[in-house]
Amino acid sequence: MTAAEFVGGIAALGVALALWWPVRLAIAQHVERRFEETHPRNSEGVIIGAEPIQARGVRPGAVLVLHGYNDSPQSVAPLATALHDAGWTVDVPLLPGHGRTLQAFAQSGADAWITAARDHYRALRAQHAQVAICGMSMGGALAFMLAAENPDARAVVAIAPYLHLSRPMEALLFLAPVASIGARYMSGGGGKSIHDPVAAAGIIAYGRSTPRLLVELTRLTRQAYEALPSVRQPVLMVQSREDNRIPIRSATRAFERIGSHEKTLDWVTGTGHVLTLDYGHEALEGRIVAWLSEQLS
Repeated sequence: MTAAEFVGGIAALGVALALWWPVRLAIAQHVERRFEETHPRNSEGVIIGAEPIQARGVRPGAVLVLHGYNDSPQSVAPLATALHDAGWTVDVPLLPGHGRTLQAFAQSGADAWITAARDHYRALRAQHAQVAICGMSMGGALAFMLAAENPDARAVVAIAPYLHLSRPMEALLFLAPVASIGARYMSGGGGKSIHDPVAAAGIIAYGRSTPRLLVELTRLTRQAYEALPSVRQPVLMVQSREDNRIPIRSATRAFERIGSHEKTLDWVTGTGHVLTLDYGHEALEGRIVAWLSEQLS
């Protein structure tokens, strides 16, 4: 290729990008408007139904419950109710960027999610001698990170913790800048995370990500995976054999890496990734309450 051909190619690429960029912006704005039309927000800018959950209990112990990536406290609300009914104080924060607008989600990231989880743990720990940490998907990864950092945490419940470093996600670390040129938002994909059609239709989630956010999720996953050997508290991990996000081998490998000598891995079937809303979530809640009753006051 001659120098003139190279310069000509760069010029053509610049023209193509100049023509595509307004189209990309228009598509993104259309997606944002459609989402806001179907997800009304309250006066604080939070999607109605996605608000944080805080409930004071009659027992001395407390449980911090962390929702997953792209979800909201609504995805773990039945579990929060079961824990509170058992007598514990429950705190389910709405993580930064979640449960609001696509623009807010696009501007958030791993550092903000981790900081929020830390802040809520410290606030609970300041009021309760015993605090257990429970998390779903990315929330499970955050739970392990908090447990590794805070030896005083009483126990960990990890529900389908997102600790899987897939090859596509790893590749995105390098391809994200290019992918971002193509589109601002990417659809969720990956098959059914909830088998129950009623629960799937009712979940409050964006259903979309940005390439940069997927990089942020991968970064958080790496940190959580590296922290697993430092987790010494009793651990209950629950995983579906039909999880569309996390392969059985990956879940088993992550469980084996956990440093605790008191750890249990429960396998369930007939459900997808979001165990807290899918078929059998009532049995899951009973199992968690029974297990935590042995760990907390």
